[in-house]
Amino acid sequence: MSTGKRLAKRSIIGTRVAALREDELYYSGMIQAVKTPAPFPENNNSINLTPNTRYTVRFDGGKVTREYRDAELIGPGFRGLAGVRLRPGQRVFLTYNGREVRADVLEHDHQTDELRVQVLTPGTEVRMTFIYLLLFTTKDPK
Repeated sequence: MSTGKRLAKRSIIGTRVAALREDELYYSGMIQAVKTPAPFPENNNSINLTPNTRYTVRFDGGKVTREYRDAELIGPGFRGLAGVRLRPGQRVFLTYNGREVRADVLEHDHQTDELRVQVLTPGTEVRMTFIYLLLFTTKDPK
């Protein structure tokens, strides 16, 4: 049975993303606005997204905003983590002993996609260093 109400359009505003800042580290934030250029005749999509579309990201903490192209953002509907080069000092979250914990990158081996990270284990206040293998596959598993 139909209620006669239209479904709301899916909006990208409010999507959680990560983006590079001036210090070349990724920080988390939320899309606050989408700026699309004036439509042009060869644009066939109905929402006028073009390579010139800009996304305004407000970083966690609420004071800093910046505009990015879609290729510069990591998150749902944007690029994934494959090919991302993490720098020492980058904060990451990973699963350790079945829990999500915060870690700081010490080194990222781009050839093997291994991270050497320092983890602050919850409840013990002890820093541990270990190697974490990033599992990025581009091949079809058969």
